[in-house]
Amino acid sequence: MRYFVSSLLAVSVMAASVPGAFAQSVDDALGGFDEPAAGRGELDDALGGFDEEAAPMQEDVVTQEPSPWSLSGSVSFAAAYDYTQPAPAAGSSDYRGLSRARPKATFKLKGDLQDRFQYPVRVLAEVTAGHELVYRMRGRGDYPDTVKTSFERDVNLGEVYVNSKLSDGIELTLGRQTIVWGTSENLRVVDVVNPLDQREVGMVDIENLRLPLTMARADYVQGPWIATALVIPHIRFNKVPPAYSPYDPTNGGAPQNDVPADGIGNAELGASLRGNFSGWDLSFHAANIYDDAGHKEVVGATQRIRHARVTMLGATADVALGNWLIKGEAARTSGLQTLGVPGRDFVRSDALAGVEFTGLTDASISFEVVNRHLHGWTQALAAEGLKKNSQEYALRFSADYLRERLHVTALTTRISPLTRGGGFSRASVEYDLKDALSVTGGVVVYHDGTRRPFSAIGDNDRIFFEIKQSF
Repeated sequence: MRYFVSSLLAVSVMAASVPGAFAQSVDDALGGFDEPAAGRGELDDALGGFDEEAAPMQEDVVTQEPSPWSLSGSVSFAAAYDYTQPAPAAGSSDYRGLSRARPKATFKLKGDLQDRFQYPVRVLAEVTAGHELVYRMRGRGDYPDTVKTSFERDVNLGEVYVNSKLSDGIELTLGRQTIVWGTSENLRVVDVVNPLDQREVGMVDIENLRLPLTMARADYVQGPWIATALVIPHIRFNKVPPAYSPYDPTNGGAPQNDVPADGIGNAELGASLRGNFSGWDLSFHAANIYDDAGHKEVVGATQRIRHARVTMLGATADVALGNWLIKGEAARTSGLQTLGVPGRDFVRSDALAGVEFTGLTDASISFEVVNRHLHGWTQALAAEGLKKNSQEYALRFSADYLRERLHVTALTTRISPLTRGGGFSRASVEYDLKDALSVTGGVVVYHDGTRRPFSAIGDNDRIFFEIKQSF
């Protein structure tokens, strides 16, 4: 309990100590008073030169330029309680009960340097730091080092970039960035640029899971069209659950991951063309990247995870029809490799269809389904869990009540076969106590299934809570 109380005190102190913005010095104002009035005329002389009161002196107005820098962010404390974990085997960690007691702080620095360079420049830098207290509260020796290393001191550098508008319609952005492609909020088809943090499946939405990559990005805007080119020398893959964690489907048996070296020689490439029109959008995407998920490969006497170089070509569209939004995505990915048929490249075609209805009072509901078809599939791939056709489903409900102070979200996902593949369901309620202070509570339920990872993480059902102060 003393760790819980000290965490809350630490969060409160951090919230109170954050400055509103960086101070900036201003130029000294020019001194001096108004010039005296012209000499008295002949009428004054005739009246005997009676003294007049001097005109009041007007003080110069010192105008302080606004700072081009601003600092924002949040401090929070999150807790979770696992209520379906079984009693551990002898020598294994006990994950029952309290599973999270995590203070976290996020700082985001923005700079708008419009008049300081030849071209207008914008700067963004974001960092997040969290500390998991549950290991000390329950005994650090009872948890594997792999789990403590991943979560105990979790410091992450977010987006850090410099952006400049070089001319009408041309922008250049350099640094760590997140690129969002596609129309789906829950499933990925063309959204392949940034890897994901998959250490705790189902706990948060995809928008909060993307990991930034260092890249050079160029955008060209012409009418309703935006053309984008990407060069990504930073090679980074999905963050997977640490060995022996509750979300590790291999229970410590995952092969070692081979990561290609960073650099221009291994740089990933991407391009997109997006059109925004009245009532509908259209986009085309291409990427030559490393396969984030990777495949198993036998090297000597051991298995390793290798990441093949793949090419994705895709397109998306959405159209608004009254209270309905119809979504569609399609992609073809070539160069995929497998353990079952080593040395052979495979092609996979993905197609997504979705619909969103916003005609409910202060609420919306959406449904999405994607089919993934593996060309050239053989029975030799079945041992890897690969299917000729597989589907993923997502159903979401979102609503804002009490003058938009109460936010309700419910999401359920499934993997085919629909009733046996597995998935998760999450429901949460967020309430704004005041403009910058909110509390959130919810539950995540995992559905056992035949497909990974849900065939091995069904005992992770948990209740979660968070209090968050933004600034």
